[in-house]
Order: sequence, then structure tokens, then C-alpha cells
Amino acid sequence: MTLEEIVQAIQARVQQAGDLRGIVKFVIDGTKVVHVDATQRPVQITTEDKPADCTIRLSGDTFQDLISGKGSAMTAFMFGKIKVEGNMGIAMAISRIL
Repeated sequence: MTLEEIVQAIQARVQQAGDLRGIVKFVIDGTKVVHVDATQRPVQITTEDKPADCTIRLSGDTFQDLISGKGSAMTAFMFGKIKVEGNMGIAMAISRIL
């Protein structure tokens, strides 16, 4: 997926997550960054590498599986396909929309 496609996929899901409060950064394939600031309304999504409460690292293939419904965030985390740094509460909230 391109960075633009990733941003669109995240944006479509995050806007539905009204209970998400915090800042999360997705790092996909080690180089693509999507920064989601859900402390603001509307939620602000950029491709800037800024500090976050929670950083989620995963591959593009894993992200594609999550977005398409082929995979579960919890299962991917348990198998080490997703690495989480920082606030686990935010990670759990974001897992509900992936």
C-alpha cells in the first residue's frame, strides 16, 4: 500500500472511533509514518514523525491483513507481528478499529 492509501484507511476507521483519546503513531515497514492525534476533534492525521503516546510498528502486509479483515490485531500482537511502545490503553483502543 502507498502511504496515501494507508492514511485513507486509518482515517476512515479512526473517525468512527469516538472513544479514542490520545496520540498514536503507526510506523509501517519501518519507513512509513502515520501520526493520529485523537485529542483533537476532528481527529488530526498526518504523515509527520512526531511524538506520540503510543507507537505501533508493523509491516505493510500485516497492516493490509488488519484493514481487510483477514487478521486480528490481538493475534498479530501475540505472534509478534505488531510491536507496541508506550501507552497500552491507547493500543487496545486502536485495536478495536483495525
